[in-house]
Amino acid sequence: MLHKIEADLVNLNISELPEIDLIYFDAFSPEKQPELWNLSIFETLFSKMSSNGILVTYCAKGYVRRNLQAAGFSVERIPGPPGKREMIRATKAL
Repeated sequence: MLHKIEADLVNLNISELPEIDLIYFDAFSPEKQPELWNLSIFETLFSKMSSNGILVTYCAKGYVRRNLQAAGFSVERIPGPPGKREMIRATKAL
């Protein structure tokens, strides 16, 4: 079952959500919305994800990758869509 959530992540009460299998993290760039790319946000998402849950984002910056890893994700760079060399896939592998 697909349950799409379109919300302000900073103000979202994530504890009320069911376990998450997939996150398409399509925030604006870290330069435009730095509050969405910090370790605390990724730790919160990690805590709510199911085993083998996946987060994907077009952002492939090194510090974003390191924050995802620090939150507990297994992170890999994968080929991006046309016009984007690479993107990130982060998995909650337990």
